[in-house]
Amino acid sequence: MLTKYLTKRLLQGPPKSTPPLVHADWPSFVREGPRAPYRYHINRRNKDAPLVVAVHGWTSGVAHARNRTQVLADAGFHVVLLESLGHGSSPYNGPWTAHCVLECLEDLLDGLFSDDICLPITDLILHGHSLGAYVALRSLKGRHGGTVQSLLLESPMTRYSPIFDEALSNLRWPRWVPGFRTRLIAQLMKQWNVMHPDVSITSMYDVDVPQWAKPEVPTFVMQASPDRRLGSSHLEALQRCVPHHLLDVWPSATLRHSGTSAHPERDAAMMAWLESKGFIPRC
Repeated sequence: MLTKYLTKRLLQGPPKSTPPLVHADWPSFVREGPRAPYRYHINRRNKDAPLVVAVHGWTSGVAHARNRTQVLADAGFHVVLLESLGHGSSPYNGPWTAHCVLECLEDLLDGLFSDDICLPITDLILHGHSLGAYVALRSLKGRHGGTVQSLLLESPMTRYSPIFDEALSNLRWPRWVPGFRTRLIAQLMKQWNVMHPDVSITSMYDVDVPQWAKPEVPTFVMQASPDRRLGSSHLEALQRCVPHHLLDVWPSATLRHSGTSAHPERDAAMMAWLESKGFIPRC
């Protein structure tokens, strides 16, 4: 059936990703995840310190996540980088959704808060770029959501529905057939619910903020302005659903959605915000 074929296409993993990270200061480890093994990197301190867990974006990778978080490691944070399924050296050929990455993040947090991965942690901060921000947001509804003290989001994706529309526009499908798009959406939601039975998706709005999740912790957004990949709708959706006292946005005309993983001005703004919130580790 055509709808099943197109649904399979829509649930394909990334066509490419950036190369894996190989760096002596960022050793890597592998965990047997809920769907497949995945890799993560740790830059750790030898004492109690806040922990930042970073999730990279679609077709990006941990090398770029390292660039975005090196300043945090230098400032005394533990930093852990999650390599998403289907990226770098975390191969995965099954049906792919953002929720598959969320499952890995929650499994990684299981290890970080148990004896599996021994880190002396004081606070938990999640860092997400683009799709990684979308995953970080949803984790607030997960089993470790209550332990998250803050979010650091760079050019965040907050809505899946326009991403689906974009993916659909790139496929060949019979637009002239009445009701075909509705049937395709229904098939996509059905497959999502089969893959993730603990999540009930009955509308595409269920995968947009605020239904997907909304922050109830201090949140700092580093926003490419303009964002030539996602536009303005994702940030605007976040601004509509998050109380003003919890959300600070730092727009930058020199920060691009991708391609500027190293950005000193962004690093300075992020560190200044963390200082203002009292998150900087003290000697």
